This record gives sequence, structure tokens and C-alpha cells, in this order.
Amino acid sequence: MSYVCCCEQQIEYMITIISGTNRANSLTAKFAEQYGSLLSQHEACLLFTLADLPVEVLNLDVYEKGKKSQKIIELQEKYFLNAEKFVFVFPEYNGSFPGILKVLIDVLDPKLCFAGKKAGLIGLATGRAGNLRGLDHMTSVLNHMNTSVMPYLLPVSRVQFEFEEDGTFKEGTLKLVQQHLDKMLVF
Repeated sequence: MSYVCCCEQQIEYMITIISGTNRANSLTAKFAEQYGSLLSQHEACLLFTLADLPVEVLNLDVYEKGKKSQKIIELQEKYFLNAEKFVFVFPEYNGSFPGILKVLIDVLDPKLCFAGKKAGLIGLATGRAGNLRGLDHMTSVLNHMNTSVMPYLLPVSRVQFEFEEDGTFKEGTLKLVQQHLDKMLVF
């Protein structure tokens, strides 16, 4: 699902929300979609879920200059080049963030896609820690690529209990997400 808020015209600036797992029907995608729905009321945004990541990211020649597939170039152009900010929503996998999210970052051109840009991070976990370690790891990776990470990190514990029956956020979660979103808009 993609959002382009406010108006369906050509945008020069936007926020890209990245659902950081390739699992089908994940809670991460559900969370990212809800965040995008809220954000799109204020700012142009697009949602990219790693479930839609082209299989070409696994080709060995993707790391050689001039050998990126057309699908990766299109992905980079649509979701990363015009974005000035990112919101990464990712689950805890083995005490960190998913490897497929790192693969995505590695196949993109870091100077074009990440340098000088800003990012907000939301870590999800079905347990109690809200992916705190993964938030720290992702912060380090993004800082290495000269991406400024918003200091207000949002760890969400027991994410499976943070949705109403209709799929929207529960009241307490909505309040925290709205705080994150408000800070992201002025960051």
C-alpha cells in the first residue's frame, strides 16, 4: 500500500515509511500502515514493505557499480531518492533488526539514499523490551551513513496487543505514536 497525502500531485519532498520485515501479513506491516495513515493526514508519504522487495537484491552483482537491476533502480528512485526523511518500523529478530532490512540498506546507494537525511525509528517486539537493542543497532548503521536519527526512539512492547479489533491503534498506543509522529514532522 502506498500513501501520497493531501494531494495526488507530483511531490518533491516526502517521508518514506519502511515496514522492515518481509514476512507476509506481519504485525510490522500492520503497524506501519496505521502510522502511514496518520502521517498522510499531515505530510506526503509513501509506504514500502519489505514483503515487496525484489528478489534481485540477492544477486551477487548488485554490489558492483553499474550492475543494479532495473527493479532496484526503480525502488531506489521511488522510495529513497526523493525522501528527506524515513520512518523505519521493524521487529526484533534475534536481539536486533531483520537481516533483510540490512540487505535493503546495503543494495541502495548510501550517498544518494541516506546521506544528509533524517530518520525516525520504531522498534516492535512481542516481548517486553520493544526491540531496544535493535533500535540501537539501526541507529548505529544509519549514523554511519550520515543519516541523522531522531532522538525520540519508540520501542513498542507486546505489539500484538496494541491494536483494536478494527486494526487501529489502541488509545494508549495511538497517543505514543502521535507523539512520535509530531516530533518526526518537525525533526
